[in-house]
Amino acid sequence: MALSQGAHAGEFDGVVITHLTQGGAADRIAGYKALAEEFKAQTGATIQIVEQPWEQMQTAIINDAIGGTGSYDVIDVDSGWDANVAAYFETLDGRIATAGVDMSDYQGLNALIGVANNVRHGIPFTGRSMVMFYRTDLLEAAGLAVPTTWEELNAAAAALNKDGVYGYVGAGVSVQLMKMFFGAYMGNEKRVLFTPEGKPTFNSPEGVRALDRLKELFSYAPRGVFGMDIPEADQVFLNGEAAFTIEWPDYIQPSLNDPERSKVVGKWAATVPPGPGNAGPWYWAISGGSKNKDASWAWLQLISSPEASKSLMIDHGIYSTRNSVLLDKDVEAKFPGMQAVVDSYKASFYPSFIASPTFLDWFLGSADIFSAALNGSITSAEGVQQSADLWNKVFDASKGPQGYNWSDVFAE
Repeated sequence: MALSQGAHAGEFDGVVITHLTQGGAADRIAGYKALAEEFKAQTGATIQIVEQPWEQMQTAIINDAIGGTGSYDVIDVDSGWDANVAAYFETLDGRIATAGVDMSDYQGLNALIGVANNVRHGIPFTGRSMVMFYRTDLLEAAGLAVPTTWEELNAAAAALNKDGVYGYVGAGVSVQLMKMFFGAYMGNEKRVLFTPEGKPTFNSPEGVRALDRLKELFSYAPRGVFGMDIPEADQVFLNGEAAFTIEWPDYIQPSLNDPERSKVVGKWAATVPPGPGNAGPWYWAISGGSKNKDASWAWLQLISSPEASKSLMIDHGIYSTRNSVLLDKDVEAKFPGMQAVVDSYKASFYPSFIASPTFLDWFLGSADIFSAALNGSITSAEGVQQSADLWNKVFDASKGPQGYNWSDVFAE
């Protein structure tokens, strides 16, 4: 990889850059360490990786900023923390302009990631949305078209739910159900979950219909599906025992054409789900309290370059936010179906509710409520109303950004 733009050989001899990342993200950390060796050889700077559990990272960022300790230089940031942490990061527009960095490779939602009040404070580095994977051989044998609506998906799943094959499989544990509800509720109409003022819209006939759609879809899944997390559900599809799955692509895609892990090699394809999934983007930022901002910027330029983004994806499975990388021929060769990943992300939405400091209370509580509705403990109508009641209980507009529009943002 070329030397970071604007950096000079040996320019940062002896400098130690502390990079805060998510604990347990082994592939990401391995990728950083590989690039760190190259960066040290180029510039003389040492990269020190510091891990924090996801649940503690936001607090760690805030405490470091308020305390003025400057413990971190470069930070991996979940976009969901923006309302609370963006003000503590270095603005990057001037550095981007001076270095002549081309940002045109980041399109759609990625153009909005790491931006607050029209000021860029972060460079997107990973993000994806839900993709629908399906068995081409089963659809062809039954003379069925690829579903494009929830009604068509349920009808196809019902028709293929026989002969030892389940019509559908997907992670049914409660926390994984929210993404499914979002898509089933928004559908092709792209309904928003909240009004601009933050009032729920889903406690409505459309919300009831969304849960009913999912209840039918999961009726074609294996018994015990509501105890299955991603690995268990993925394995059912990889074993050739299900016709459809809706999944985060980076979990299942690398295995689909691996004959040692998959019995559906050459018998599957991918497409956009019937309703939009939520985007799950992260970005890199430089701490406003960093004492090594120039060296941090050089490191950020290197790891965000097209070459590094491609290496992080191919060698470590870190899905890029660069369109040029996602559609690169080498990436496509390793991860077939990347066009569906790109198209699904373009069709996804950025959930505005994450700007609320209490959104996680609502998200996790609603996941349990919707799980109860799908397994029949409560009705769909009770489910959407209880979720709306929970939001109204925990939500406080005064604790979010002032003048914020709580309606969701769509990529297109």
